[in-house]
Amino acid sequence: MSETPEPTPGRRSAARSLSRRLGPIELVAIVVPLLTVAALALVRPVDDATTVHPPTDVALERTTLVCPTALAGAKTVSLADADGASGDVTTRLPDEDTIALDGTKRVGKSAAVAVQATEDLASGLLGTRYGDGVATSCRAPQPDQWFTGVGAAPEHSSTLEVTNPDGGPAVADVTVLGPDGPVDVPALRGVTVPGGRTLRFDLAEVVPTRDELALQVHVSRGRLGVDVVDQVDELGRGARSEDWLPSQAEAGTAAYLLGLGGKPGDRTLVLANPGDSEARVQVKVVTKESEFALADAEEVRVSPGSTEAVDLTDLLEGRAGRGVIGLRLDATLPVTATLRTLAGGDLSHAVAGAPLASRTALALPGGPSRLLIAGADNAGVATYVVTDAQGDQVADERVELTPGEAARIKLPSKGAVLDLTIQRTGAVASVEVGPPGLAVLPLSELVVDGRVPDVRPALR
Repeated sequence: MSETPEPTPGRRSAARSLSRRLGPIELVAIVVPLLTVAALALVRPVDDATTVHPPTDVALERTTLVCPTALAGAKTVSLADADGASGDVTTRLPDEDTIALDGTKRVGKSAAVAVQATEDLASGLLGTRYGDGVATSCRAPQPDQWFTGVGAAPEHSSTLEVTNPDGGPAVADVTVLGPDGPVDVPALRGVTVPGGRTLRFDLAEVVPTRDELALQVHVSRGRLGVDVVDQVDELGRGARSEDWLPSQAEAGTAAYLLGLGGKPGDRTLVLANPGDSEARVQVKVVTKESEFALADAEEVRVSPGSTEAVDLTDLLEGRAGRGVIGLRLDATLPVTATLRTLAGGDLSHAVAGAPLASRTALALPGGPSRLLIAGADNAGVATYVVTDAQGDQVADERVELTPGEAARIKLPSKGAVLDLTIQRTGAVASVEVGPPGLAVLPLSELVVDGRVPDVRPALR
């Protein structure tokens, strides 16, 4: 009779361990990781390429215009609506007030003015500060602007003015270019403008130099109205004159500078090249009949990140300058440009105008004025309407536009609002104001729509 051997103590312990049931904690510790791994194995990335959706154009519901501090004799601010709408507009600076707008309203203000319109008045609000031979448009705050041909010497100096129309602080950085490249100006870096305040920077104090300069003003926080007052002072018994220097939104390879007036004078073309390669610029003159290069005009070379000044006085004198209403520039790389004129002791500026594609409007200063149109890229039509201060029409004309030709049209002296429509082509336009003196107001596209960005929830 055989005997079954008894298990050893070690084998008995293993058998009891294998036969023991797993508890709930152990089950959770084993099952949950297994389920997680299985779920991750079933998940596949969503094949959804990032899509950029353009903003939506909506009717403009609110707009703000900023007018600079008055120069001597230029305390008048003219307010109007391009569509003849009436209603109340609100001044936020220098103090809060309500202005009833019906036709054209002229107010006397010496300090910088910020005016706001809503609803029907928002898309057509116009403003101009003028008086005693000087004028400038009141403009909506822009994030970037160029001012080319500013000075920082006793004979030619400029003052940068920044106005904050809102309650919170705004910040701007100013890039300065000179003939030898960028100029380091600590006082113009990170300029903080408190809400409702206006700051001024005399360039002769913050960056004294006899060089021709260019400024790029970039607003990184908030909104700012930005203006530059340019002044020439021929020491001794020479001429002393000042006027606002209009801004240019961006550099371009093709530009029209319209508004030389009819008098001979000292003319200086200042170019700025913000790029990193040399730009070559060809200069042509613009008359009503044609555009052509002068026989003695040479190509202008502008080093990267610098400015270049060209004296055009001799080239535009006498028979060569007869009938010239502007300049055309063709550049190999984007540049900004200003033609500064000192004629009969009066200072004026013609800057590179913004291309117009549809409609523009201007609150006209009082006195004589002329409409200049050039740069048509196709055969097209310009139609302008002028109304007086009561909103009654005083002029209405249709002008044929042809590439290579320009128009110089005398406007009614009692006109208060100019409404210009461009069809079937693009063009550049400015308004000469005077005498007395000469002021040039470049025209820009009338903004009638706001843009709402497309914001969607992320699906990842």
